[in-house]
Amino acid sequence: MYVVVSQVTTRRRGATLACRCPSHRELTMTRPLFETVFIATACLFAAAGCSRLRHIDLPSFGVRPAASRAPSAASLASQYGCTSQQAAANWQTARLAVAGPGTPICSVIGRYGDPVSVSRSATKGMQLVSMLHRQPDGRYYNATFVYYDDTKANRQLNRPVGRWIVERVTVPR
Repeated sequence: MYVVVSQVTTRRRGATLACRCPSHRELTMTRPLFETVFIATACLFAAAGCSRLRHIDLPSFGVRPAASRAPSAASLASQYGCTSQQAAANWQTARLAVAGPGTPICSVIGRYGDPVSVSRSATKGMQLVSMLHRQPDGRYYNATFVYYDDTKANRQLNRPVGRWIVERVTVPR
């Protein structure tokens, strides 16, 4: 922006500076053509760059997609040393009964139906399996099973080593 001083007057209260400031209309009309072309080109390159970012493969962070389906109670039974007949019998005889801690896994699998989610984790000396079941009435049953490895620490703590047992079953009220 520029200022043109046209006149200076003095009066009793001081000097007055009269100036002519350019209007918006004058600025846009006098803006050089190359400046407008430069701004338009910069906008085009920015838009092209944004559209190209969609096609760049970003590094993944080891996230695995979820399985399309959780395993059935019968397949889980075979994975943990139980029979599919045991799982079916649990559904018929003890349907939705909350299992207490220490109950063998073969007495619980199938009791709540097929799980909607199964997660497994392991740490030194133990393994955990958590199965989330959803019932038609909207209630969720979460059964967590533990397997204690045969280690000196687990024997000293009197943990039941070498077998899968219920750690806890939770049901919201």
